[in-house]
Amino acid sequence: MMKKVVCAVVSVPVEKLPYKYNEAEESVIMLKAKLSAILQQAAADTTLTVMTNGEFGVPLWCLEMAQASKWLGHSIKTAIVVPCDEQDTGWAEDWRDRYYKVIETADSAPALPLEYTDICSSVEDRYDMADRYMIDNCDFVVAVTAGDEVPGAVEWAKSKDKQIVYFDAETLKVWQ
Repeated sequence: MMKKVVCAVVSVPVEKLPYKYNEAEESVIMLKAKLSAILQQAAADTTLTVMTNGEFGVPLWCLEMAQASKWLGHSIKTAIVVPCDEQDTGWAEDWRDRYYKVIETADSAPALPLEYTDICSSVEDRYDMADRYMIDNCDFVVAVTAGDEVPGAVEWAKSKDKQIVYFDAETLKVWQ
């Protein structure tokens, strides 16, 4: 029986990436390929669950890649921790369509328990709480950075002694 492992993916906002939303740019294609390789390597001898908050950009891309990896025979599941119902407000229609497709095909979409949500007063707080929930319930974290910009959830992961795999979206370097 394969070991079950959960990976939480956290990222700086897509606006902080050098290429922003441009998925046709070579850097984004390389980023996706390298992230996919990281996830597939983690799934090589485990049943991997990739968990993100579904935010557009890296979190949504990771869910899409993980779901596509199932067709390659990898034992990868997906979980999306939706921070708030209004998450897709203001998104372009094609991004919303992709988001809802990921939700529909996710293996799980856990709701944030009350101990996480009862202290939330803003949408930003809900993203923080979703990230904390993911980190509290994962085995390791993939943190996508942009140069010196690091996801805020990294401090929480450190405080929980989680293994962190850093991935710089600008240089495509991976380190721990």
